[in-house]
Amino acid sequence: MSRAIEISPIELMALKKLALINGALAKTLTGTASRETSALLSVLLDVINRADLANATGGAA
Repeated sequence: MSRAIEISPIELMALKKLALINGALAKTLTGTASRETSALLSVLLDVINRADLANATGGAA
């Protein structure tokens, strides 16, 4: 079961900045830390994309 949440444009911008920082960090790490950071980045980008889509269509993410 999924629940809808609202992410404001300011929160979305903060998430995008966090994704940039996370991506840069993933590139500097090696081994397991790099893989785990990259996996977290993938999840974060999915949330960002869903929030962008919801904001564009007027729905909740």
